[in-house]
Amino acid sequence: MTGNMLVTATPPTPNGELHLGHLSGPYLAADVFARHQNQLGTTVAHLTGIDDHQSYTEARAVRDGTTAAHVADLYGERIARAWSDSGIRLDAVGRPRAMPLHRELTRRIFAELHERGDIVARTRPLPYCVPCDRWTYEAYVAGACPHCASQSGGNSCESCGKSNDCADLVDPRCTICGTPCEIRSCERLYMPLERHRAALERFWGETSMNGHLTALCQSLSADGLPEIAVTHPADWGIEAPVEGFTEQRIYVWFEMAAGYLACAAELGDWRAWWTGDAQVVQFFGYDNGFFHAVLFPAIFSAWNPAITLPKALVSNEFYRLDGLKFSTSRKHAIWLLDALERTPADHLRLFLCWDRPAAAQTSFTQESFDSFLHGDLLPRWHGWLTGLARRAATAGAAPADPTGSEPEPAAAAHLRARTRQLLELAGEAYALPGFSPRSAISLLDLLVREAAEAGQDSDHQSGVPGLKDAHAQSVSAQLSAAAALAVGLHPVAPAMAQQLWAALRLPGDVADVPWERALGGIDVPAGAGDLDTGCALFAPR
Repeated sequence: MTGNMLVTATPPTPNGELHLGHLSGPYLAADVFARHQNQLGTTVAHLTGIDDHQSYTEARAVRDGTTAAHVADLYGERIARAWSDSGIRLDAVGRPRAMPLHRELTRRIFAELHERGDIVARTRPLPYCVPCDRWTYEAYVAGACPHCASQSGGNSCESCGKSNDCADLVDPRCTICGTPCEIRSCERLYMPLERHRAALERFWGETSMNGHLTALCQSLSADGLPEIAVTHPADWGIEAPVEGFTEQRIYVWFEMAAGYLACAAELGDWRAWWTGDAQVVQFFGYDNGFFHAVLFPAIFSAWNPAITLPKALVSNEFYRLDGLKFSTSRKHAIWLLDALERTPADHLRLFLCWDRPAAAQTSFTQESFDSFLHGDLLPRWHGWLTGLARRAATAGAAPADPTGSEPEPAAAAHLRARTRQLLELAGEAYALPGFSPRSAISLLDLLVREAAEAGQDSDHQSGVPGLKDAHAQSVSAQLSAAAALAVGLHPVAPAMAQQLWAALRLPGDVADVPWERALGGIDVPAGAGDLDTGCALFAPR
């Protein structure tokens, strides 16, 4: 594929550090996808942000006895470092309080939608905590979801994905002091989504999304699309630009829609990415599905129909730790920066791509990590590469055939054909609509298995009179398979891929090798290269 593509990952809340559950979701998936699109020749802009104005940021500050700005800055920097150390390659990271356009666009879109009647005033019940003297919404209130009865925060249930209006939570309690909330009347601004049904149904019919997200959209449509509170009585966030509501703050999920546009401005004119010919692909967790599949498309289509809506929404389920949900408050987590101090980033990337909760929840255990990576995958890959180094050191160069009249031995020709076939299938696994890094890893592993078997078979030819050329050609095909492995591995494990590429004494950066070139076969110079000593990241513990 060629052309332009905008790839986004949901901005995380800076109320704590990133853990493995975060990496297993949109951040690693978007990076894998964007890297492969680059291999295909697509001009990719990969962006995310830091969701400074989330009420969860302020709630963390209340508990810690500090300011929301301090919490946002502290954890925002830690999050950015975790991305960098994990090999997440980003073209832009939106920082709302450091980007004037973020605030300007948010208020402009809000004001214009209000003027058009897409945002209206409503007086509705809202929980209030008397001891804290605070209206409770989103991070400040919890109760049973009115739709699925799971424990939920305010405004959105991460279990069923549906929105709530806070007062409809069953037994709402303040999350700061634990006191049952009073229900009081509060006038706020709302965005009724039913008036955008036609645009949303058209969008749902045209975009690619998985079964779980499709079911959520259809269920919401059947129930009647809700009215969403887009302001709250609060101090933290962007002031509502509507007379009579300037003391309220714009709902952070409304703000995020504008934030995606503003972040693209870090690359130039945001319109070039959002109203031009670029395709948009968005990655997020299912708990954020309502916002990406319903709220954002409604905002964009209502404000400016020229904005390009996503061609694909790629969501994931929750990743668990030892069977339980990752929890910052209960300290039930493996913090990403801590994990990276003792584990190479590419090892984490490999395993998390393999164990990614694409369609169902999965669970990290140290035993499963060690078993998959150090008990199975790496021993096989490292064993093949060291064996290939030995064969390459003794086989010599494959015979030249400038006229192409001499057929390649059947075994070598078969391995080359299988290398191309498996790499083609891995490319499909990295692409839409069947994006599956796990499948890509399985296919690359199958390539290693078949190449290793071809190597073992060719060992019988070594030193046999009359079979020297056949043996050399087999080794040449195996070296070409190793080069294909490097290219195919790059989206998932870029440091390992580059290490293998360099060990084969191939020039340049493997990230710059076009996918089509790899499919056509890469000739590797004769000799051992540095496969036995230059692939330390492939060595198991």
